[in-house]
Amino acid sequence: MLLTTALFLATALFGGGLFVLMGKRGIDNLGLILSFGGAFIIAMCFLHLVPEAFGGTSSAGLCVLAGFLLQGLLEFLSQGIEHGHFHAHKHGPECDTPSTWKRLPWAALLSLGLHAALESMPVIGPHVRHNGHVHGPLSLDFIDWGLTVGLILHKVPVAMVLMAMMLEQHVPKRTAWLVLAGFGVSPALGMLSADMVYHTLDANAAAEVTSMLQALVVGILLHIGTTVLF
Repeated sequence: MLLTTALFLATALFGGGLFVLMGKRGIDNLGLILSFGGAFIIAMCFLHLVPEAFGGTSSAGLCVLAGFLLQGLLEFLSQGIEHGHFHAHKHGPECDTPSTWKRLPWAALLSLGLHAALESMPVIGPHVRHNGHVHGPLSLDFIDWGLTVGLILHKVPVAMVLMAMMLEQHVPKRTAWLVLAGFGVSPALGMLSADMVYHTLDANAAAEVTSMLQALVVGILLHIGTTVLF
């Protein structure tokens, strides 16, 4: 879990750094990254997550639908940042106040954090408990690398747009970097929550919960992938 959290954190900071280096030019050229990431996500869903999810639980279809609808709600709150959309806003009187926190797009931030936590829950599988002992947090055996790579590709443009939105709202750079770091580590909440659930279940129940989480993530990622590509 520590390794995947470090990767997601580095990805978020990398995406924010790209925008700082490239400016609006980076946002204008997001299309290629978004198209490649969207295609990878859809391929990963159908070749990897869908077979495992539908093979592990009979309620996979309902979970996919729930994920799709949930992502629709999160997208409404985040204004489409998850798939690289950036909307410039007129500055209200609150942007002229000395309070940094009033300038932050709180609905978008909370939506992105919840989104990142949900989609990362199946990254760490339930088999961290094996042969009577628990593998350490640096164990690589039970990381879903396909999903991890897909989420990394997905987070780069999201981090760029998030940084652009904060700087456009005149959020100080130090605060923007702290918020971006928070976004980078938010997947750890999802992985930790899933791991805590796994450790309260037997092997069969944990496997079924994993399949349900995978199906939920399929719905979320299909919503994002199809929006990006179509």
